[in-house]
Amino acid sequence: MTACQALKAIDAGELTFEAWTRACLERIEERNPEVKAWVHVVADKALEHARVVDRGPRKGPVDGVPLGIKDIMDTADMPTELGDPEIFPGRQPKTDAAVVTMMRDLGFTILGKNTVSRHSIMLPGPCRNPHDLSRTPGASSAGSAAAVADFMTPLSLGTQTGGSIVRPSTFCGVVGYKPTIDTLPYAGLRRYSRPLDTIGVLSRAVEDTTLVMREAMGDPRFDVTIPVRRDFRVGVWRPRELKNAEPYVQEIFEDNVRALSAAGVKVVVLDVPAMFDEMAEEHDVIMAYDLARSFREIRRDHLDKCDPELIEYLDLGDTYSDADYGRVLSKADACRRAFYDVARDVDIVVSPATPGEAPDASSTGSNVFIRLWTILHNPAITLPVTRGPNGLPIGLQAIGFVNEDAPFLYWARCLEAILGNRASDV
Repeated sequence: MTACQALKAIDAGELTFEAWTRACLERIEERNPEVKAWVHVVADKALEHARVVDRGPRKGPVDGVPLGIKDIMDTADMPTELGDPEIFPGRQPKTDAAVVTMMRDLGFTILGKNTVSRHSIMLPGPCRNPHDLSRTPGASSAGSAAAVADFMTPLSLGTQTGGSIVRPSTFCGVVGYKPTIDTLPYAGLRRYSRPLDTIGVLSRAVEDTTLVMREAMGDPRFDVTIPVRRDFRVGVWRPRELKNAEPYVQEIFEDNVRALSAAGVKVVVLDVPAMFDEMAEEHDVIMAYDLARSFREIRRDHLDKCDPELIEYLDLGDTYSDADYGRVLSKADACRRAFYDVARDVDIVVSPATPGEAPDASSTGSNVFIRLWTILHNPAITLPVTRGPNGLPIGLQAIGFVNEDAPFLYWARCLEAILGNRASDV
């Protein structure tokens, strides 16, 4: 069940929060030794919380809903090892991250902490893709995506600095939503890059994500009851690198566009200025520059525990000057303004999410189609629309306008209604 389906079953007297939580915990016990989506589970606390919610009265619509938390978010009652258990073994924060406090206040039943990729960046970690254990789940919100995809939890929180929500969600076949930057508070998390770091939601349906955001933001415009429509306008964004994607990805993307047109959606092919393709490439200037500084003490004190690939990326960051950094930030500002001109006549934009299916576990895959929207701060979401030639998930990425997240999730729900959702495929 999705979260909203389970809540309806509870309202109908067909399910209890304790039974729902227990089912999640049993699934974790069964599958986590192989998938490795969790680094810490609080089974007894979760069950006790679920029993309290069952006794009532409930304090809100998401009270009792099971939730996973990415292990870079501080938790006062659980260790937070930041994707670096060798460097921060057993690290125990004294307070919760702001977003964790928010989730507790809303009443979510927190199941535990989800596995993070190595150093919590683009390097492979212990987590595996639940659809094929030889494949990567992506990075760095790997455990968050794998846990939702493998039915261990209906929801999890993740973060994105490059492509760390959309990419693992695509590879694992779930709905991964990266809001406009700073929509959810970032205080109390491991900081990588101030202009990039964003907290988001992973689920199995856009409806579930919308419900979470309605409660988190207190904004009634995140409304799951509005009927979906087909008389809307979709912009087709074909980045320059699309030609290098796997042929089946290109074919699936064009099939999706044709399906939208056949359903009555007005499809508008967007003219993508070269500055946007250049901006996607220059995302690394910001990320590498900031990582070189955020990892400075770790590199100094724990060099022997740092992967060679990490050191190479930090070295790259040290080659960029303040002037380089400022130039790219100014270019990003110009692209944000230009986006409104490019997409002024559409409600939502669609683009490929990844160049192919999840690669083997020695790589975390490419974020070439994702990182642009991280640096431009646009909300983005991946929809698990189909499977590739190896039976692995292929997602469609949708992009919205900055600070217009409520209508964006509505239009994403309209896309989902037309193209389908295969997140519940076993």
